[in-house]
Amino acid sequence: MKKHWIDIFNGPHVHFFQNIEDYVSNFIFTARDYKPIPDLVEHYNINATIIGQHGGKSFTNKLSASSLRVIKLAEHIINKNVNVLLHKHSVEAARVAWGFGIPSISYIDNELMVPQNMLVCPLSNVLIAPISIPQYILRTFTPSHVSILQFDGVCEVANVYKLKPDVSVMKLLNLNTSKPIIVIRGEPILAAYHSKESVVKVLIKKIKSQVPDAQIVWINREGEIGGKSLPIFDARSLCFFADIVLSGGGTLTREAALLGANAISFFEKSLAVDKYLINKKLLRQFPGKDILKLNWKKELARKPNKCDLDNFEHPFSLLKKAEKLIDLKNKL
Repeated sequence: MKKHWIDIFNGPHVHFFQNIEDYVSNFIFTARDYKPIPDLVEHYNINATIIGQHGGKSFTNKLSASSLRVIKLAEHIINKNVNVLLHKHSVEAARVAWGFGIPSISYIDNELMVPQNMLVCPLSNVLIAPISIPQYILRTFTPSHVSILQFDGVCEVANVYKLKPDVSVMKLLNLNTSKPIIVIRGEPILAAYHSKESVVKVLIKKIKSQVPDAQIVWINREGEIGGKSLPIFDARSLCFFADIVLSGGGTLTREAALLGANAISFFEKSLAVDKYLINKKLLRQFPGKDILKLNWKKELARKPNKCDLDNFEHPFSLLKKAEKLIDLKNKL
């Protein structure tokens, strides 16, 4: 029986890999100390070893933190008898696996993360990506020796497919169902591809001026200042019960869209996976300051389209095929 190593590199990857036991039976977790990963793995009883940190905004600190994490991951993994690495955009895990000759299966769903993709994809054995990202784009950072498999869906199908919304989140956050609930997630301000300019504070003021009784839940990102501290909770459940879900990133709005919520992205750029859901009329996008032009009373009256998860392929449905490709190449 193969032993799988799974590295959780970013907060949304906790939800992504949460039910991996349905697809592989022998595995270990590592995770980065990057808000809110440590709290989430504890919340969901995921037995993960926390290794390494995020370097923050500085390129020098990013490089130093990443290099140190490679060393610490290598020290942790060297005697674990791992057969396969599974990860999503994890630069350090990919480097360690390649160095030890451990085959790796990489999930990629953000074509804008070019620096990370350039570091991850060439070191992979198999790349698994949504069909919405054209292969010619994937091949710009993936050499020909790496196999590419694609599924008809988005990675967030894995995040929500077994979810049973927990109504206790309403009490935990002191929310009243008789008043509008609007969830806001800010932009990925620490990401290299983001402009670093946030519209969240202006957006909140705009909403409150039009809907004074709106209950706004601002879910902070690492590096954001201004939102109040929140207890650890299942954000997917909150999205299920919310009237509107807004995000300057991507994962939360895609999760919300799949859960049938009124999901709106104000991410400043165009992502293939977002276009995919927009074309299916499950998600809408108003980039950057365009989000400030919406009429929030009208938005609260809007009924979103419902989603049937059975219409999408699960991203882990290709794992067996990916491992067969690895085994076949190893025999050559």
